Amino acid sequence: MLKHFWCEDVATAAKACLENCPQDTQRSISIAEDVCQHRFLFRDHWEMERTNQPVDFGQQVTDIQWDCIPAGDPEWLYAMNRHTCFVNLGKAWQYTKEEKYARKYAELIEDWIDRVPLTPQSEEDTWRSLEAGLRCEYWLRALKLFEDSLVVTPALREKINQTLLVHGEYLTRKYNHFHELSNWGTLQDHGLFLLGVYFSKEEWIQLALKRLDLNIHRSVMADGSQWEQSPMYHCEVLHAAIDTLQIARQNTISVPRRFEQNILQMCQALTAWVTPDGRLLCQSDSDDTNARDILVQGALLFEDCQLKTAAGKDFLEENYWDFGPEKLQQYQEIAGCAEGMASSALVDSGNYLLRSNFTEDSGYLHFHCGCMGSGHGHADQLHIDAGIGGEDVLIDSGRYTYVDNAVRKQLKEPAAHNTTRVDNQNFTICADTWAYTKMAVPMKGQHSFTVMADAVEGAHLGYLDQGVLASRKVVYLKEWNVALICDRFDTQNNDTHQYEANFHFGEGQTTLSGHTVHWKGKRAEAVLMALDHNTTQTLHKAPYSRDYNDLQEGDVLTTSTQQEGFSTMLHLLSMDCDGKEHTITAEKIPVSKIISGEQLTEQQAQAVRIQKDGKEVVILLCHQELISAVDMLQAGEYYGYGKTLVFTSELPEGQCLSW
Repeated sequence: MLKHFWCEDVATAAKACLENCPQDTQRSISIAEDVCQHRFLFRDHWEMERTNQPVDFGQQVTDIQWDCIPAGDPEWLYAMNRHTCFVNLGKAWQYTKEEKYARKYAELIEDWIDRVPLTPQSEEDTWRSLEAGLRCEYWLRALKLFEDSLVVTPALREKINQTLLVHGEYLTRKYNHFHELSNWGTLQDHGLFLLGVYFSKEEWIQLALKRLDLNIHRSVMADGSQWEQSPMYHCEVLHAAIDTLQIARQNTISVPRRFEQNILQMCQALTAWVTPDGRLLCQSDSDDTNARDILVQGALLFEDCQLKTAAGKDFLEENYWDFGPEKLQQYQEIAGCAEGMASSALVDSGNYLLRSNFTEDSGYLHFHCGCMGSGHGHADQLHIDAGIGGEDVLIDSGRYTYVDNAVRKQLKEPAAHNTTRVDNQNFTICADTWAYTKMAVPMKGQHSFTVMADAVEGAHLGYLDQGVLASRKVVYLKEWNVALICDRFDTQNNDTHQYEANFHFGEGQTTLSGHTVHWKGKRAEAVLMALDHNTTQTLHKAPYSRDYNDLQEGDVLTTSTQQEGFSTMLHLLSMDCDGKEHTITAEKIPVSKIISGEQLTEQQAQAVRIQKDGKEVVILLCHQELISAVDMLQAGEYYGYGKTLVFTSELPEGQCLSW
């Protein structure tokens, strides 16, 4: 028995899942039913490359082609040989006690052992070290799930154990500098650690911990972000690391202090990298996945109130299998954070999540200006996502596939993101599915979080060879769920350029009237206004993907203009989800120096008066160094000093967000 692996009693965990997670249990049973028919569809919660079209093999187990590559995508082969299907068969057995699931598990694992040996050739596909590492976890989890079944005979267990020993020896030698940084290193050495514990091989345990500690040290930034700039791969690496920590504690194994501290920082970074309802942003190579199970795990292991607040009060299916229902009360007794700033800044990775409060329905705006993050990164400098009420108003177009084709390239390019382009050129140029021939250098700007409003800004050098510096500043009014987006283009020699800003909308009804887009979701609504009337707006369709292998088409607003010299484009986004009628207007108003009376040009400073539901706010943006003698800037009846100022009737002296 795997006594010190995950939950103590699988039967009580299964009962809790049946009572509290009916959709998840039904999914596992449905997957197991397909597997019993030799039909494979990869739809697990944390499946890295999900599929939508099932692949059917014949009636005999020997009809299964373990090295099959349907539709030319090798990711299917990799998913097939990770063996999440064994875990689903085990769950289905625990949920139903139907012997067919246990018999099919025994039949499949023995067939795979017999027909898929480790060879130099298979190291490139069915035995990639990544799959070998993942298999270790899934095989051990399956053994745990079938521990009260007679299907795992002594002979079968010995056969499985001998194959796992082969995995362990293989993983000890399959290691180089690539694994010190890549997510592969963490995922495969997590498997090696589990095998070390399972077989009581101290040398494997210590080797795995040494490698895991080094990988997390190299690959995780000081703000806790995994370097590849993908929330999904951040979670895959975090799962491997935090599961290692959990199993180590269950078996009283010491881990490096640095390793444990980095895991906590990764958990804390995840709280800043998810939407208010716990979903991953589709940033870079990521899918729309609920990540709360990992946050629950972190909250329990570290007894951390910040993680508890982000995770919510309930266990998810994975948490019951990891800890057992007996740990639920301990989890619920962890206090949440009643106070604190809802917004978060991951400064090292250049990711900022602006939020109005801590509730699931709160409005949010995500801004990115940071490093590319390997081949998994997309050309998304200055990109924003936004949403409210659990619905996404502005979205990232996602990844869809790793196959080197036109769609893969399109979804990685700047136009697939909510950012700007100059002269119809890309600031980062995609060469193929993983490589770039040009990557824009990011310039991280200031950020400021206050009770009333947040501000964040950044720039990149992707158009420097064209004589243009592109930058963006966002001011987010928390109480109103309103954001002012200012795109700025500094040029040389007053050259003329074509500028465009793209905004990709989430699922909903989108209409364009004049310079304003109205968007309506299930219960959320939004308005996006272009405040410059010398611009042209077009509403068109473009592909996006929330899951691997799932391509959809959505609405995109493109605002374009041709300007000479220094230029800006202003957009206003307003979001609501309370079902009430809301009125909002916005207009640019003049800016002057209050003491000298000098009127300023829009190249020097701009201000926007916003009125929503009878309340007024004025946002003033100063674009240049203007004041040498003592003076202040005035917009309407308000005045103050600073580069970014917000005024309301309740705070007429203003709130400065950047100096």
